[in-house]
Amino acid sequence: MNVLLVEDSRAIRHLVTAYVEEVGHRVMSAETGEIAMELFDQNQIDLVLMDIELPGIDGFEVTRRMRARLSNDWLPIVFLSSNSSDQHFVEGIKAGGDAYLAKPVNGPVLQSMVQAMGRIAAIQEQLQTVNQELSRLAHVDSLTELNNRRGFVLHYGREWGRSSREAQPLSIIMIDIDSFKTYNDNYGHLAGDDCLRLVAKILMSNLLRPVDMVARYGGEEFVVLLPNTSLDGAKLVAERLRAAVESENLKHEFSPVAKHVTISAGCAEKVAGQAPNLLIDVADKNLYKAKENGRNQVFAE
Repeated sequence: MNVLLVEDSRAIRHLVTAYVEEVGHRVMSAETGEIAMELFDQNQIDLVLMDIELPGIDGFEVTRRMRARLSNDWLPIVFLSSNSSDQHFVEGIKAGGDAYLAKPVNGPVLQSMVQAMGRIAAIQEQLQTVNQELSRLAHVDSLTELNNRRGFVLHYGREWGRSSREAQPLSIIMIDIDSFKTYNDNYGHLAGDDCLRLVAKILMSNLLRPVDMVARYGGEEFVVLLPNTSLDGAKLVAERLRAAVESENLKHEFSPVAKHVTISAGCAEKVAGQAPNLLIDVADKNLYKAKENGRNQVFAE
């Protein structure tokens, strides 16, 4: 661990540093709160050992400032003080401290505290990793591994705001696999799942810019988000996607359109004063016009 020791006494700094290094941790030391904040901002700190009585800003205030910087992250902060009154302890915990050690520092007790805080920090880090993965999975479709509708909504909101701020175009494409229910009914749901995965892979691999995204919107429907793209540009992308799916020649004998899997697509571009949900509605209506016109085509107006 990287341990930040904040202590104005040189003798105590040397003593505490020796104790902490003896159990295998790296120590950075500061004799004032101001220096401590500089080190805190410039380094990855895993544990803080904080004296309370410091020149300038005291340890309580330094702790409050560190907590403000950390936001939702957790960092163990242990106070070191010769004042062991209950009121002092309460004030320290309220300031953001996690534990309290009395001076003069007892070496084995300090080392045990450091090791314990290290274990807690490791558990906290593991929990954070698990939570991040759960958050990611909440926005990912388990079948296709694309973003799901929730993931799309998050991206869409961000790109809508960016488009408004920067006065840049924004387009979307709604896509539907033609006669997918018939495909499922005749080939079975496992084959249907394979079909969805393949179409998702084709769509993803034919988006050429990192900023573009495709999501599974629901069932056999997909949505493509195209930042900084006009309606004409969206039509070109949609046609490329349609052609890519058709060229795969995935067998669909029961399709009224072709003997292989095809898609239909509807495009729409954001216009001034439009609400985000209305752009989706326009693209969806254009998708159904493409299907009404015979499927396996792109519609935009």
